[in-house]
Parts: sequence; C-alpha cells; structure tokens
Amino acid sequence: MQTILNVIVPIFSLIAIGFLMARAKLLPAATGDALARFVFVVAVPLLLFRTLATADFGAANPLFLWLAYFGAVAITWTAATLLVRRFTASDHRRGVIAGISASFANTVFVAIPALQRAYGDAGLEPLLLIISIHLPVMMIASSLLIERAALLDARAAGTAPPTVSLARTLARVAKNLATSALVIGILAGAAWRLTGLELESHLDEVTRLLAGTAGPLALFSLGMSLTRYGLRGDILSSAIVSTLSLLVMPALVFAAGTAFGLPPLWLKGAVITAASPVGVNAYLLAVHFGSGERLAATTILVSTVLSVITLSLWLIVLG
Repeated sequence: MQTILNVIVPIFSLIAIGFLMARAKLLPAATGDALARFVFVVAVPLLLFRTLATADFGAANPLFLWLAYFGAVAITWTAATLLVRRFTASDHRRGVIAGISASFANTVFVAIPALQRAYGDAGLEPLLLIISIHLPVMMIASSLLIERAALLDARAAGTAPPTVSLARTLARVAKNLATSALVIGILAGAAWRLTGLELESHLDEVTRLLAGTAGPLALFSLGMSLTRYGLRGDILSSAIVSTLSLLVMPALVFAAGTAFGLPPLWLKGAVITAASPVGVNAYLLAVHFGSGERLAATTILVSTVLSVITLSLWLIVLG
C-alpha cells in the first residue's frame, strides 16, 4: 500500500496544486494553456523520441498489444454509445461523443507520469507502442463516426443531409496528423533507431532534461485546466461513461492481454493506460463538432477525480 501511495499521491498532488493555483487566480489561465502546449509540442515528443530511440522491445509482438488495447477500445466505445443513447435519449452525435469519452484515455497527462512512477522508463515502452497508432486510429474513427452521426441526425430531423466527402475527411485528418508534434517525435525516434546509433552524450542529456519535465508539467497543467470544465450537468451520462472508462475498459485489456500472453510489463502498461481518466481530446472534439460538450466536460472532471481510487485499485491488481 505504501508503494501505491508513493505512485498515486504525487500524481494527484500535482493535479491538485495546479487546480488550486488556477482557482485562487495565482496564475492566469493562459499559463496552464502555455504549459499544456509545451508538454504537447516539446516535452512529450522528446520523451517519445528518446524512449523509442533507446528502448529494447525484445521479441514481443506488438500486434497482440494493439489487438488487446484497441479491441477493448472498440467494445467500450460501442457500449458507451448504446447505453448513453438508451438511458438519456441522446441523438447520434452525442452518442458518438460518449463513445469517444469512454475510450479516449488521457495517455499524455496521466498515463505517462503514472507509468514512469510505477515502473520506471521501461514502463513507457508499451505506452509508446500504443501511442504510435493511438492518435491516428482514434482521430480517424472519431471523424468518420461523427460525420456519419451528423448525417443520421439530419435525416431524423427531416432536414437535407449535408454532403460528406470521405476523401476530404481523411485528407483533413491526415493533415492534422502530419503536423502533430507527437507523431513527429515518434517518427524521429523510429528513424534514429534505424540508424543504430546511440544518443551522443550532450544530445542524450538535453533530451533527458527536457523529457523529464513532461510528467510534472502535464499533471500541473491538467489541474489548471480542470477549473474550466466543472460539473455542467449530464451526471447520469458521465457516470456511465466514467464507469466504462475507468473499470470496464482496463478489465477488457487485462483479460485480452492475459489471453494473448503479453509480457508482464506490457500488460501492466496497457492496463494502466486504459485505466487513465478521460482525455481532454474528448472535449476538444465535442466542441469542434458542436455536440456533447457538457457530457465531455463533466466526464473529464468526474473521471479524473475517481481515478484516484480506480488507478490505485488497478495498481494493486497488477502489482
């Protein structure tokens, strides 16, 4: 239990400090946004680059890791969409936002620092493999499903359905991915790995120092951002989505990963990633598509608070 506390308490203490700083207006909201931008553009891409360039993945097959994780994503997404639509009379678009919220884990702001504290840098290896296809898979699926949902809602309302170009949608997603610092960090790390070169001492030290800021700054900026979400209603929907996100999805990953015989550290990394609270991308997508903003915002806050308990439970289960 002391080990669990050593992992969980620092993580959520940093989130709480960031929240209190923003709530007391000791730091302006722009500070949190700037820190989050630094984490996304500099710290995490360098962390991904450094981890991929130096990691030893052994002979384990990432295909089984991806199948276990994204199979759980598909089941959780579908369940959240159907349950929220069934019990809250939501339209198709809001149902898709519920699915996104339930399955789009906070890999950057919570999973990275949690895995680093629990299992060291080696714990980031399975997360890196998940992240390498996580953003493309989730963004493409989100865009296509929300476009389809908008078409279904328009037909249900009796209005002329908008013309949706699949090629245009995929081109827009591809452009966003090509300019993503996370994707660039992964590709740069893979390219460096192919050269077979070691990181030169000065480069290694610079990347280590900058990458080391990713965890603390991510947690602090996440805490500051929570002040803008708050409880905006949709409590029943948020309860359904948070339960699926924090308990059901990691349980599915654990069951599938065990069945596939994943290496112990990979299994732990995949489960902790799945057990992380709802990521801010769910809210950003809700705002972008103009549906489910209250649901996504409330779920981010509720799942982040509840994950203090659920992450502790998963760490106990995993050891």
